[in-house]
Amino acid sequence: MKYVSGPYFEPDFDPLLDRFGTPGVVVDNETREDCTLVKVDSVNRDGVLLEMVQLLTDLDLVISKSYISSDGGWLMDVFHVTDQIGRKLTDPSLPEFIQRALVPTHRPGNGPSPRFTTCLGNVVGPGGPDVSGCAALEFTVHDRPGLLSSITSVLADNGCHVASGQAWTHNGRAAGVLYVTDTAGGAALLPGRCARIERLVNAVVDARENVTGERHWVRVSEPAQGRVHTERRLHQLMHDDRDYESGPAPTPVDEDLFSVGEKAATARTARRAVTRVSIDSWEERGYAVVKMTSRDRPRLLFDTVCALTDMQYVVFHATVGSQGPLAIQEYYIRHKDGRTVDNSAERQKVSRCLVAAVERRATHVRLDHSSPPYLSGADRRLVKLTRGRR
Repeated sequence: MKYVSGPYFEPDFDPLLDRFGTPGVVVDNETREDCTLVKVDSVNRDGVLLEMVQLLTDLDLVISKSYISSDGGWLMDVFHVTDQIGRKLTDPSLPEFIQRALVPTHRPGNGPSPRFTTCLGNVVGPGGPDVSGCAALEFTVHDRPGLLSSITSVLADNGCHVASGQAWTHNGRAAGVLYVTDTAGGAALLPGRCARIERLVNAVVDARENVTGERHWVRVSEPAQGRVHTERRLHQLMHDDRDYESGPAPTPVDEDLFSVGEKAATARTARRAVTRVSIDSWEERGYAVVKMTSRDRPRLLFDTVCALTDMQYVVFHATVGSQGPLAIQEYYIRHKDGRTVDNSAERQKVSRCLVAAVERRATHVRLDHSSPPYLSGADRRLVKLTRGRR
């Protein structure tokens, strides 16, 4: 009998191979008295940091501190979190939900997806807001009074219902994403109708903007699965519209805030809440070091990581925390092609983009399913206006 050699696999090792790409999630309520630690370790892959931050944000969790490390093909991240009223996380199903939500094989189209109801009653996952059957109206335009009223009036006059959406303004520019269905039964808009709505909305915006010479952009896309997260899409729209170009250059950070203790710095931070950015090179390790200070607020980490990711930068290490009302962020990054932030012009652009990402959320409009379908006058209310509270 001929002997044939081959590799040997320890039976107990096979399940380990199956689980190798599965993120490990630990929810630690013992280490800290004031918050829960969410610890994630996993094989590193493109965009996973943004996915984690986006997931925690969508779960209505407040991230007070985070420590990020993803060198060597593996990531180990720690997030200090509470719910919206400052409580620790006690739902025993949360670790499994986070783990399953981060595994590609458990995403829509690849098997059953998890769902979770947040402390604010919002449903994340199946059963939550689903806009895959809606057409998406996206626009960027010069901000002006009555802008949203004009757009939604066109939609209403053409038998469209706004299921949900958001609009942001920054530096005199406005961007919005509205998810639209047919008023009759909520049916999806047909392709020909999407094109007609796009022409009509563009004509209404163009009639005004031609007077002032301002640029604008309007697009209506057909219903689709796997759309980009709405708030990330707003960041992308405003970045493409170059809202970051207006205003003075960002002020460099106060380096003392990155070296002194929290108690010593807290008394001095109230006067320094303006957004500041400095970018330096760590040539020995091939990193660009981004340091930021700004007023602390919810979703700040999401906005910053969105900006870096969409500018094609990879975060290898980061520390994010707060000193009183001030948020302190430090990132060690490289471009996807391996470059750092090589020259002064690029540093200036990255700095401006980060400041814009932090400040865009200060003013926004949110539309939800409970709203009437359109605005057409002072006596009709479409939206709930929320300024600086997201």
